Amino acid sequence: MNYFIKRELNEYGPYSLADLQKYVASGNILLTDLCRSEGLTDWVPVSQVIGNIPVPTAAQPAAPQPAAGTVYGGSAGAPAYGTQGGYAAPVGQQYPPPPSLHWGICLLLTILTCGLFSWVWLFVQSAWVKKVQPDSKAILYFSVAVGVDILAIICAIALGINFGRPNVVGYLSLIRLAQLGAHIVLIVGCFNLKNSIEEHFNSAEPIGLRLSGVITFIMSFFVLGHVYFQYHFTRINEMKQRQMMGYSG
Repeated sequence: MNYFIKRELNEYGPYSLADLQKYVASGNILLTDLCRSEGLTDWVPVSQVIGNIPVPTAAQPAAPQPAAGTVYGGSAGAPAYGTQGGYAAPVGQQYPPPPSLHWGICLLLTILTCGLFSWVWLFVQSAWVKKVQPDSKAILYFSVAVGVDILAIICAIALGINFGRPNVVGYLSLIRLAQLGAHIVLIVGCFNLKNSIEEHFNSAEPIGLRLSGVITFIMSFFVLGHVYFQYHFTRINEMKQRQMMGYSG
């Protein structure tokens, strides 16, 4: 007999009884989740189905599969992202949690520091992504962008010292070129970070995460890409906390 699992508005399955045991052992399925067998419509807690049957330990089982015909915001084979309780990664997850600063605080600190905090937090986010996706090159791109930005500042200082001299136009052109270059590299770095985040949360921790390319470009253009990424990190951390609370309860 096969079983379906329901968490909030999302339905997963079908699973055999052995699958249920493995997923409960890994934390992918909670004892408080609802369950029904094929051909029935009544939902009961998973704990009533498992009952006194021993639950075996399982090392890194596959993520639960969605029920046939189920439509939701995530990718196939992954819990829905953006609905409460949709995060179903193993409880003993080996990956460090994303940076936990709330996205609203990120925005406030960026405004108060006239944008300086945005660079700091981009490096914090990139360092975390580098841990879970070693191929990410976001740190390299942001380092280059900062270097070019510093070059623009040096040129601006030189412009102030040489103001009124014939080579002022040359300094102005160099400043504008450096600022444009830093901005382009910043946007490229943000898209690299976006791709790495999506790759991680659709493979190692599969929750079907998709980030908008249009929003990434707009936020990066206004040096607010870190706020957009942190918005998703905040939601992911909240889902992880709810999942841990549900498992411990």
